[in-house]
Amino acid sequence: MNELLLRAKFVWEYATHLQTDADPPIELIFKFVNTLDKKDTKVHIKNFDKLPVAKKIYDEEVSFLTKVSNQEFLKGTFGHEFKKWYGNDNKMIDLFSISLNPFRQGRNKNTKFNKYAEATMLEHDLIHFVNGYNTSPVGEICVLSFNLAKEWRKSYATILFASFLMAIRNTFKPSKYPKGISLKNKIMLAPAYVFIRLVIEGYLRGKRSKWFLAVDWDSYLDLPMDKLKKDLKLFDKPKYWNKILPYVLIMNRHYNQYARKKENKRKRQNNVA
Repeated sequence: MNELLLRAKFVWEYATHLQTDADPPIELIFKFVNTLDKKDTKVHIKNFDKLPVAKKIYDEEVSFLTKVSNQEFLKGTFGHEFKKWYGNDNKMIDLFSISLNPFRQGRNKNTKFNKYAEATMLEHDLIHFVNGYNTSPVGEICVLSFNLAKEWRKSYATILFASFLMAIRNTFKPSKYPKGISLKNKIMLAPAYVFIRLVIEGYLRGKRSKWFLAVDWDSYLDLPMDKLKKDLKLFDKPKYWNKILPYVLIMNRHYNQYARKKENKRKRQNNVA
């Protein structure tokens, strides 16, 4: 009962936050995921321990990311492309890192748990990288959907549900659409419709893909990206994501401008009063 109340409270606070889709309430997400994911993380650790790659990760002295940063790779290889992407991307909303926080207290730096934690955070980054999802809140929705196909987390499912309610709200907000947009494009860009399409696409891609935690990423560092994507069964790009992304970015910029004007107007009125 307490868990249901917690989830209901989060859904309300998250869905009614003014700019969740452009500026998500990180503290709220942190508190919620941190509280709800303990049991799910325990299950995931047990499943990970059964994987052949787990022993290799537990035994290695140098982490995957350290290897990538310290080596040079031929252009077009997985190692080269991931190193370039990782070096340019420092805006990640790392929900995996957040979800593991309850287990960190009292643990030594090089325990098996911390190596598992590194593997899951790498998994999260690689879902972004391999699929081409950016690190915006919309891109994060795609990543959560992809991940839920292989690893169930109540917190992620609740975040997606709250995001759907928010998308329904935004569908009827004129400020969420650029001025002068045609009726046809307004229907195509309706936030609720876009959300549903992205979640379905992300989930189906995750369902057909290999489980990222089970992949020996080291073995692909010097191989072409095409080989990696083929083995992951992700040789094609997410079609709807790539189609809608330019419009989503435009809508976010438009709404940010609208929100700033509204906030400045409120401040001026308060100063006059």
